[in-house]
Amino acid sequence: MNKKFFVAALSLLTLISIGSLRANAQSSCPNQEAFGVHTSLIADKNIQSQIEVTYFTTNDPNAFISEQAGLHRSASYVNLDAKQFVAQLKKLEGEGLARIKKQQSANTFLGDMAELNLERNAVNGDARTINANWTSSNPNYLYGLDRETEVSVYKDAMSGDFYHLSLVSWFVNATANGGGSKTADLDADILLKPGQTAVFKLVSNNEVKRSGSVRSYVAITMRSVNNASLASLARR
Repeated sequence: MNKKFFVAALSLLTLISIGSLRANAQSSCPNQEAFGVHTSLIADKNIQSQIEVTYFTTNDPNAFISEQAGLHRSASYVNLDAKQFVAQLKKLEGEGLARIKKQQSANTFLGDMAELNLERNAVNGDARTINANWTSSNPNYLYGLDRETEVSVYKDAMSGDFYHLSLVSWFVNATANGGGSKTADLDADILLKPGQTAVFKLVSNNEVKRSGSVRSYVAITMRSVNNASLASLARR
């Protein structure tokens, strides 16, 4: 199986002041051609994909991605069947080894970019549902985020039954006095089929400093890809 795969999680990355976060990303990123900025795509309004993101932590350093040979940034990704992912995560939850911080879903046209962000203090009674309090239309929304993530699904003639999943995720560190930084620490372009889950271990220096020995993950599940009218009917 041909897979185009690139995952980067480096300690010296794109650092931007919170005050300038609303600026054009291309003017803020010194290496925009290679990292942190993806080319805008023409959206296909006839096809709609349903994606789901799960932010979770685990006390087991070898869960999903083994660290027996050390913590390697280049080995921070695994592709699983979605049912297998859910079963494994539920098992870890039942053993008290994992905690879901937030789970949400989005329906997007192919080529569109969806924001699936992790809010600060998102662990609460409705942690598994979408909380729309923070949106990019609110200029202060980043102050309420621990992580900002963008996901796009698209297809080309060479990918067969697979769809390209393009992911950029930023570590957000906002302080009470209005300062802080936003660091792009995960940039991936992989191939998925509906019913598959991509699990990424977040191992940037900032993330490890924040979470310590507890490992942080973001998992992206492609639930379905359908004709837009059929997808709309299904949601009803």
